[in-house]
Amino acid sequence: MDDTAWHQDPRLSNMGVTMTFTPSLWLTLAVLMGTSAALTSVSLKSTNGALDPRGEVVHEWTTLEYDWPSDDVKADYIKRGWYEPNKSHLSGIDVYNDEVYVTALRMTPEVPSGLNKVVVKNGRSLLQPFPSLAANELGKCESLQSPFASQTDPNTGLMYVLDVGRTWRGPPNPYAPCPPKLVVFDLKNQGALVRKHEFLESLVPKNVSILNDLVLDYITRKDQEVKYIYITDIGSVQIIVFDLETNSSWSFKHESMQTDEDRVMAINGVNYTQLGYPVDGIAIDPDFLSVYYCPIGGRKLFQIPTSVLRDPDGDFAGSVRLLGKKISNSDGLASGQSSIFYGALTLNAVYKWEHLKDREDQKVAEGGVTLVTQTEIVQNVTTYSFVDSLKVDDKGYLWFTSNRAQLYFSDTMDFSGASGSNFRVCRVYVGEYSYLWKGPAAVVG
Repeated sequence: MDDTAWHQDPRLSNMGVTMTFTPSLWLTLAVLMGTSAALTSVSLKSTNGALDPRGEVVHEWTTLEYDWPSDDVKADYIKRGWYEPNKSHLSGIDVYNDEVYVTALRMTPEVPSGLNKVVVKNGRSLLQPFPSLAANELGKCESLQSPFASQTDPNTGLMYVLDVGRTWRGPPNPYAPCPPKLVVFDLKNQGALVRKHEFLESLVPKNVSILNDLVLDYITRKDQEVKYIYITDIGSVQIIVFDLETNSSWSFKHESMQTDEDRVMAINGVNYTQLGYPVDGIAIDPDFLSVYYCPIGGRKLFQIPTSVLRDPDGDFAGSVRLLGKKISNSDGLASGQSSIFYGALTLNAVYKWEHLKDREDQKVAEGGVTLVTQTEIVQNVTTYSFVDSLKVDDKGYLWFTSNRAQLYFSDTMDFSGASGSNFRVCRVYVGEYSYLWKGPAAVVG
């Protein structure tokens, strides 16, 4: 592996920025362009044409809007109680070939589609149900019921999607829960279904489990396909392992996956207790040696060797390591080639743990590193309010969603537009590539 490809792009230093986007200017632009899908591909530029390291808002909404096949279909969904605009909440993000995919949390039946591709039509950013509206239909267990997260392998174009199988907040779902499942789509073939695996009720109970996030394991960088998938389950408080070769799965439970004394989060001067969930964020190093995980309701970051996870009888309790505390509570984690990125929820920011730097500075192997060097990437009290999901692409960008989840879950979110946009898809150039990427370093510019 070429370490030189991991370093910060030199174009990000010594930049003469001539335009400052203040929160009030963002809001003015939003009003001019409409409160929903207000900004599309809005970039901050420096005088030399390079991207400003403060990042950019690529898509922005006050209320999520969908790309409907027709007005009649939209009217039918409203009539059935399958669409209420203020119920959709932006969550997960995935990126492949410059196309952005997001999940809208289907916590209630009034969310028309959980998995979506972001498209721009007539200057408006819309959620286009993916691979189709029918593939997201409620009440049909062969369809996606409540997809939380996805991870696309940039080398193959295969998208791995976690489906909780049920709605779990708000009015009762008229449909019986479906088994939680893993679904694989081929993005190189218009989202064709490649594989589907329903988890056993004894391992992933459909009325309890909430499959939250996942990482893919090749075993070594020389291998040509994903062998294992590691999944966080915030409902049953466990890490699930899925073996793609044997089509079998098992799980591990440990006290480190629970919340701790930092479960209450102070965001913009308000203490929030609704978001203190257990094991949530998960990442893996680019050599597939260790998995990292953390709860939202805590700041501690833990490490477990993949060799332990791959063994159904692995000694989890005897192998897990506490690496230290992150600067803040966080939701998702994302692995690059030398850093692990996370949203600093109490700081309205994105940080990175410089994993490779700490290994080199501490002169230790992967299994001995501790959490020391944490560096701010971007910070803005308005734009980066509750950074949820993050992904590193194959062109050196970190993509992420911000969604004001603290307001949504406390029923205080303003959908009128008076408080600005609620949901954003953002990106910032970090000069790293996805932990999965095997291709050449991309040239950006």
